Amino acid sequence: MPKIAIVTDSSACLPAELIRAHRITIVPLAFLFNDDLHHDGSLSSRDFYALLRASRKFPTTAAPPPAAFVEAFRQAAETAEAALCITLPSAFSGTYDSALTAVELAQQELPGFPIRVVDSHCLAMCHGFAVLAAAGAAEKGASIDTAEAVMRDVAGRSHLIGALDTLRYLAKSGRVPIAIHWATSLLRIKPIMAANGEEIRAVGRVRTMPRALSRLLSHLEKRLDGQRPLHMAVMHADAPAAAADLSDTIRGRFDPEELLVTEFTSVMGAHTGPGFVGVAFFSGEPASRGPHALSGEAPRTTHPNLQEDVTTLESSLGELTPRQTRPALVLVSGLPGSGKSHFSRELAQRYPLVHLNSDVLRRALFPHSTHGTAESARLFSAVHALVQRLLSRSAGVILDATNLKAAHRRPLYDIAERAGAVLVIVHTEAPPEVARHRLESRASGQDTEDASEATVTVYNRMRREADPIERQHIRVDTSEQLEPALLEIVRRLQSVSERLVR
Repeated sequence: MPKIAIVTDSSACLPAELIRAHRITIVPLAFLFNDDLHHDGSLSSRDFYALLRASRKFPTTAAPPPAAFVEAFRQAAETAEAALCITLPSAFSGTYDSALTAVELAQQELPGFPIRVVDSHCLAMCHGFAVLAAAGAAEKGASIDTAEAVMRDVAGRSHLIGALDTLRYLAKSGRVPIAIHWATSLLRIKPIMAANGEEIRAVGRVRTMPRALSRLLSHLEKRLDGQRPLHMAVMHADAPAAAADLSDTIRGRFDPEELLVTEFTSVMGAHTGPGFVGVAFFSGEPASRGPHALSGEAPRTTHPNLQEDVTTLESSLGELTPRQTRPALVLVSGLPGSGKSHFSRELAQRYPLVHLNSDVLRRALFPHSTHGTAESARLFSAVHALVQRLLSRSAGVILDATNLKAAHRRPLYDIAERAGAVLVIVHTEAPPEVARHRLESRASGQDTEDASEATVTVYNRMRREADPIERQHIRVDTSEQLEPALLEIVRRLQSVSERLVR
């Protein structure tokens, strides 16, 4: 039996046979229909959509109560040494908070049974693929840290795109402005929506569902990065024929190694309405095949696990800073050539923080680095675990890495929150001509302090792909004086420390 039990909520939309095969515990979300309380799965798909089409009142959806999670943790404790609970994004539901409350309640009944709650930050079968990755790792005997790491790896690489038959139900749920619904209803437009993590945006509008699915496939093709194996899941809401046709087309066009077909649960279908058809997908070596999958290497008995990677990185740091009353995590993000490392070094001289430079750590873990996707996944799994370890020891940390994608930053927000750390986000920037000049100087060997190997080509690509930082942060133009920003951050950290001392 796996050492780690996997618990998740019903929004993952996992096929029943996979739930059984991987012994995943599902906690159902709820919905209130005409004052009657139901849970995901309590109504057949046929009955649910008949009610939904006939009702003028939108069903109210709700997170599972803490008691439902407590019961799931009880079941987990009977067969496992710990539980990893993976929920849908807290931005869309109170499920994450409910699970955290359940952990507090369960501690009295299940003392000594570790339970970790993690926000997947992704939706539907993107969430489902992340859960399956964690379950696969658990079946290989992975620790809870490794299971979480492989889950985050797959969640960060998963994408979702879908076509809605109507915006009526999203409009009823308050997810889109009613004016947009009126416009699309009048024009009979089928919107195409894409999700990267928990960020949803419209990527197209057409007038018929066949054209919507054709556009969906074209968008999907552009998002594939050429890596194999390819994992895909066709999802639908009361549209089995369209889902079957789409899966046949995908099989012939993309030849995925894994292709699932799954129906939305009632709660998910309540928001999209009947007629929705979509695809969740990720590519690359699946993390669910075990800890070795994060390395991009073939399995071998001597391969280091996550904790050994973390120990290797920690041993490269030297002497740590003194313990702090409340540790700080300073997350420095920016493009190559934006001055991240210089700014981080200057800050570390003014305040006791451990400087973690991702380029230096990469060389410590991979003396002959390839900068491949699998290598980076393994590196940042270890870096995140190292940040968590240092914060748990009350050591403050500066993480100096590009972190340009929202999906890469969110796990660090969660780590800071779990550790009770002060989180300061810094975005370094420089005019493009300055950044490019720095990169050219680095390539010619003029800048001996910089460990990065990024080129102007890498800079141009990352500049196009960067996501805006969604949280409050400090912007620093490193082509100008750094001292004002450095003083602001030091004052902020000192003020928190002084308040705690009092």
